[in-house]
Amino acid sequence: MSIRSRLVFLLLSLTVLVSIGRVVIGDFSFLLSQFWFTAGFFLLLLLSLIDQPFFSKNANIFVNATTAWVSLLLVNNVDRDGIWWAFWGWASYLIVSSYILMWFRTKELQQEHRLVQVVSRVNRQIGRPEALFSAFFIWGCVHQFGGNSPKLSPLFLFWAVFMILNLPALANAIDGLLSPRKSGETQKVGMLLSIISPRIAEVSLAPALPDDLVGKVICMSDGEDKPIAAGVLIDDRVVMGRRIGRIAITKTEEGWTCIGSAGEFPVTLAFAGDASRTDEGLPISSVDVGTEIGKVVFQINPNQSLESGEVLWVHMNPTKKAFYQAISAAVCQAISAAVCQASLPDGNHMHSVRVTAGQLGVWDEKRCHFEPITWVAPAGQLIHKATASTRQQYVIPQRHENVGSIPNSDFPVHVNVEDVVTHNTAIIGVTGSGKSYLAFHLVEAMVRCGIKVLVLDISRQHDLYLTDHKPTALTTAAEVKQWWEGESLIGIHQYAIDAEGYPKITADFVKAAFTELSKAKLERGKNLPARLCIVFEEAHSLIPEWNQVAQPSDTNQVNRTARTILQGRKYGMGALIISQRTANVTKTILNQCNTIFAFQSFDQTGLDFLKNYMGDEYSHAISTLPTRHAVLVGKASSSTRPLLFSVTDLAERWKEGPMAEVLTEEL
Repeated sequence: MSIRSRLVFLLLSLTVLVSIGRVVIGDFSFLLSQFWFTAGFFLLLLLSLIDQPFFSKNANIFVNATTAWVSLLLVNNVDRDGIWWAFWGWASYLIVSSYILMWFRTKELQQEHRLVQVVSRVNRQIGRPEALFSAFFIWGCVHQFGGNSPKLSPLFLFWAVFMILNLPALANAIDGLLSPRKSGETQKVGMLLSIISPRIAEVSLAPALPDDLVGKVICMSDGEDKPIAAGVLIDDRVVMGRRIGRIAITKTEEGWTCIGSAGEFPVTLAFAGDASRTDEGLPISSVDVGTEIGKVVFQINPNQSLESGEVLWVHMNPTKKAFYQAISAAVCQAISAAVCQASLPDGNHMHSVRVTAGQLGVWDEKRCHFEPITWVAPAGQLIHKATASTRQQYVIPQRHENVGSIPNSDFPVHVNVEDVVTHNTAIIGVTGSGKSYLAFHLVEAMVRCGIKVLVLDISRQHDLYLTDHKPTALTTAAEVKQWWEGESLIGIHQYAIDAEGYPKITADFVKAAFTELSKAKLERGKNLPARLCIVFEEAHSLIPEWNQVAQPSDTNQVNRTARTILQGRKYGMGALIISQRTANVTKTILNQCNTIFAFQSFDQTGLDFLKNYMGDEYSHAISTLPTRHAVLVGKASSSTRPLLFSVTDLAERWKEGPMAEVLTEEL
């Protein structure tokens, strides 16, 4: 209620009280001499004009009690009966206790000692003007006129109407009629219900408001139209005819600390703009329970637009943004679904989606790299969707290769070609997910860096897609020496059915390559840079797990390949493993891969293996990845944390040129 509305309320009520007194007494002598009128006047004055009508702080209680104590002294000594002394004790207790509380209280009430909490809450109830002066008014009337006097009826009727009916609302209506709305005045849109977290307010919204309110800036003000906070509406829904919203608080004023619980301190809401047009981006929720260093957990409206892999950010401090990306919806404890359920009054429920977002890190613009965050996101901190202000063109470092971008953003995802080779890399995914195109792309990146590539290819596709690089066809392992000494950077062996078996041929080629590389001299304590990458296409056939071999002797051949790969790193030799099923590839080699590209996969054994690299959330997301989307984790990545990214549409690269017709058929 505004000050003007309170004044209208006071004048209206006081006029009624004086009129009743004039009729009952017959003149106006009661204005200065009778206690019942003094009590009634103070009730009206304190409740409507001076005190905060719906909230009593210790200072307000002290003022109420002091006024009550002084008014009691106006009663003649002969009229001070036992009830008067009880009133005097009541007022005295409130004066002393509220004064002591003002001196000793230094924290929020919930954090104070239990005794302080009890005394403070009791005082708030018995120190209200309607409690103190209603008792004084009734006692004064009975004491003045007697218990059976007909003069009591109009006074009791006034008190009943004043206390039971909503005269403040009537005063507001009269004030509204006397002062019509000016053009451009902010529109009142609702009331505060509760504060459900340090930065989230639950509000009641007017049913007639438009539907597209999410993203609107809303200002909160008290009964005197003083601003106390501002925020953005992040949730708007109707539950059993009641429109409930949630506001993410972005700014607080001095009056914010005075907000009490629901029903004690009404707060009005008004539109003040559109947050979706600001550089900060749209807040969609706040950091919730379950958040860890590597992830944030939050809840959103089921109708909220959010995609897997989408970029979000949180302020770690006023100048540092921590970026995350939505991975999946977490399973709630109460129900086996991604939807959380909150109980509402009258047996209703309100659902929310519980989302997990994995840490990307703090973006280092100079290095075009995500640096890790070493602490958990602040509890209750606002979570924003990334906007155009966080997206721009970045320069990829030298000897790094861009492989895609984070969905709905321009954050590039790139890999260090040197690390791809020397620390071994695996590309895993079902047929048609895009892993071979990515492999062709990485091979070309290695060639541009002057790194030789030996492709062991069952699919017989690399020769077609890499034909512009004039690859050398290798029939036997003995030809590796000549190729290594020549100028061609790509050598390809295309397998044919052979009685020796794929694992033996593979081991022979790997050994022949290692023999050439090992001729180089090593410096003490220093490995050679990347010089050769061996590509294992359809690796589950070339280096199968021990229980997947075609014949017992294949196990020894696979072990021979694994030992050579392990020894080759110091000479600048590495491996690129491409497979549909990690379960069928020897873990002796696969475990040496420090970088993993995981495309869509449904193999539970493979998902369990990947979980060790990237955690539960990302491994669960792999089975639902769209085509040309992957999860990247490892040393070569532009992020020290796993990230879900959209792979560049590499198929377009080979749709022109002399091999276009052949490749179109392959596509």
